[in-house]
Amino acid sequence: MFNFNRNMSMLDRSFRVIIGTSLLLAGPMTNIVETDTLSDIILGVLGMTAVLSGTFAYCFLYEVTGFNTLAKQTETDQDS
Repeated sequence: MFNFNRNMSMLDRSFRVIIGTSLLLAGPMTNIVETDTLSDIILGVLGMTAVLSGTFAYCFLYEVTGFNTLAKQTETDQDS
């Protein structure tokens, strides 16, 4: 049905999880930043998208554009 090939390196995944968690904490989950309902929804969607893509090591936009940070990581590992 769906073919989700990993296309993200560990560094890319780590950044996405950290940034996604920060967006969730800054907006809908706490009152660190004063936001309205629309801002909470936008921050929540962006945060969850970043966390989920980092967790599953798959980015749809990378797939569409042919970008792949995982290939760069494995090439570097093989050169060592």
